[in-house]
Amino acid sequence: MAGRKRKPTNIKLVTGNPGRRPLKRSEPAPKTGKPSRPAHMSKRAKLAWPKFIKMLGDMDVLTLADAAALEALCETYADLLEARESLSKPLSYFDKDGNEKIICPANERTYLSWSQHGVMARSRPELATISDAHKRLMSALAEFGLTPAARSRVQANTDGNKKDELEDFF
Repeated sequence: MAGRKRKPTNIKLVTGNPGRRPLKRSEPAPKTGKPSRPAHMSKRAKLAWPKFIKMLGDMDVLTLADAAALEALCETYADLLEARESLSKPLSYFDKDGNEKIICPANERTYLSWSQHGVMARSRPELATISDAHKRLMSALAEFGLTPAARSRVQANTDGNKKDELEDFF
């Protein structure tokens, strides 16, 4: 569905409801806590898991239902690191005789290729992978409130799973 992402009801209660639409009162409230790390994650993603768990735990926004989203965040972060690391290696291929030919030296972002139409400057393929991983990472970080703009829209679970005292009063 196109358009803006839906605001959670608790955010609407805090920021107001300018559309005056009825508020959904029966949203699920997952338990706060640290989800366990899936065993099938890549090595780099496993290393990123405790870092993100600590960050999100300190912000009081982590719930047990966030395991899959947190896994995606860690794997995306690992993809970005691997793609950036591959830029530090030369881009090469093997010719028909089995000899390695270096197309682009390490740490260079462009290389020249020749064709019947002349010389062309080309970008390394890793740059497209880095760009894609960066977009996915920024989106995942925003979902957890780990960017400055997103932090202003996220509400922390400071009260655990208790109801608001005002709700109890009314």
